[in-house]
Amino acid sequence: MRNSFTDMVACDTALGLIAACAEHVSMPAVSVPLAEAAGCVAAEDIHALTPRPEADISAMDGYAFNHAAMQAAPVGLPVAGQIAAGAFPVPLPDGQALGILTGARLPAGADCVMAAERMSLSRTGYVSPAKVLADQGANIRRAGEEFSSGAVLLSKGTRLDWRHVALLACQGISEVQVIRPVRVAVVSNGAELATDASDARADSNSPMLAALLREAGAEVTLYSVPTDNEAKLSATLAQAWTGVDILVTTGGISVGQTDHVLDALHGLGAKTVFRGVAIRPGKPLTVMAQGPRLAFCLPGNPGASAICALVFLLPCLRAIMGQQPQAALLPGVADFAFTPIVSTTHFLPVSCVPGANGFRLSLLPTVGASDIIVFSRANALLRVDPDMPVQPGQIRWVLPLQPNGI
Repeated sequence: MRNSFTDMVACDTALGLIAACAEHVSMPAVSVPLAEAAGCVAAEDIHALTPRPEADISAMDGYAFNHAAMQAAPVGLPVAGQIAAGAFPVPLPDGQALGILTGARLPAGADCVMAAERMSLSRTGYVSPAKVLADQGANIRRAGEEFSSGAVLLSKGTRLDWRHVALLACQGISEVQVIRPVRVAVVSNGAELATDASDARADSNSPMLAALLREAGAEVTLYSVPTDNEAKLSATLAQAWTGVDILVTTGGISVGQTDHVLDALHGLGAKTVFRGVAIRPGKPLTVMAQGPRLAFCLPGNPGASAICALVFLLPCLRAIMGQQPQAALLPGVADFAFTPIVSTTHFLPVSCVPGANGFRLSLLPTVGASDIIVFSRANALLRVDPDMPVQPGQIRWVLPLQPNGI
């Protein structure tokens, strides 16, 4: 298995095969407190329990009155009291005004509100417009003007953030049904990761992938096999794959004598979905499956591992959690030329900077698949297909490296 890329698939073929696998994986719904729901994905459509506002309310601190009565009053209207938010007011007395605070219910009979600073209050307790009388209906928030009872507030698959928490809190919702986060095990391997190795290397891939996956809403457990021993690797992979939805390995999948990951997974009963993708960097990317459980076997080079995670792993994760698989792309104008290798899809880290006519895309220098620092300088990833070379001045679409965009 490990010595062949003869059945390597094209980029879109790989994405299609992963999408087909994701259709057979589903996460159960769980209930979480609203205060802990940020970052979770809604498991169902959430409907409004009440309209907002629930009643006609004042948009400001001021005075509520009947417009026709105020218009006909030569010295204004006497103030009969004040309404605070949370109080249920009695009807407006005929020929009188009421002080009113922001958010307070409008009393029956009132059809206009004016800000306190735009009114004059006499020593005898009469209030009148300081200058111009506002229009009838002014400064009143009408019942249901934001949304009506039963309206869909959030659709299934929405990833919740502070905005959604506020929206649900205003409805008195304290618990929300969300998709149980995808459980992912990340396994790094290789004798070079041993602290006592003669040429020891730091493991940058595991923390990088864990951060990327957690940012996307997954629960991540890390494993390390700092050896080239196939038996120890197999034992760790068997342990890691127990109780998780997705297994992610990094390294050990090329054609070297110490690349044992694929054979170890095959020994655990996994079947190959595809072996190798015609991309650069990241050609060794392999996906395997054992029933509904998936294994994403990523290259060991950090740059290639990051690109494979961004382009192939995260869309699968999002699909399993009921979201749109593909992240939103942004358009920009390239200021460089690039010609792809025949039959190879390239992924280029680029700088996407606002300019006078939109975003400008600049190619960043990189040493290749092992490059780490280029991703701290880039903020987007540009896909270049074999038949679509990049030309200066061309509009191209890029994938932001941050979940909230450029």
